[in-house]
Amino acid sequence: MGKSSKEKIELAEKLLINKTSYRLIQEELKKKFGSGLSNTTLRDLQRDQSRINILEEKIEFLEDELALFKKLYFQLRKATKNRLLKEFSPKE
Repeated sequence: MGKSSKEKIELAEKLLINKTSYRLIQEELKKKFGSGLSNTTLRDLQRDQSRINILEEKIEFLEDELALFKKLYFQLRKATKNRLLKEFSPKE
């Protein structure tokens, strides 16, 4: 990407997240900063945002999987402990 200001890029990213068209983004940038961004830069920002969304979805999925495995682990550990206590407890 070029030498665009950080504020300009942040505004463009925010507008891309809201699914704003390139034309409207360019208009908004020109109003606020006096110039827009190239469509190539907007495309690159959008591609980066898409990757971020995919990675956030993967993280959420993996966190759910981890929670499930932790739950199953503790259930198995408890059941094993109870079984061992039953088998090796003194019999009357």
